Amino acid sequence: MDVKVFMLIIHSLLSAGLIFMVLNQMEKFAELGGAFGSGALYTMFGRKKGLDTSGKITLFLSIAFFVSCIVTAFVLSR
Repeated sequence: MDVKVFMLIIHSLLSAGLIFMVLNQMEKFAELGGAFGSGALYTMFGRKKGLDTSGKITLFLSIAFFVSCIVTAFVLSR
């Protein structure tokens, strides 16, 4: 398999995974309170510190996507 095709497949999979995870996180916080100010639920008792599992996966996918963009652009330009 050609390196260019391999990088495009990896890049496409990363982008699809990142889109899926971001949409899942948006769905989780899309309640009625979101219409009147995002994060209104956390104002009385304080916001939970750190990221949950889906937040960590999204962070990993976003970093991998950023690196994949640079590597794919480099590979395709050669």
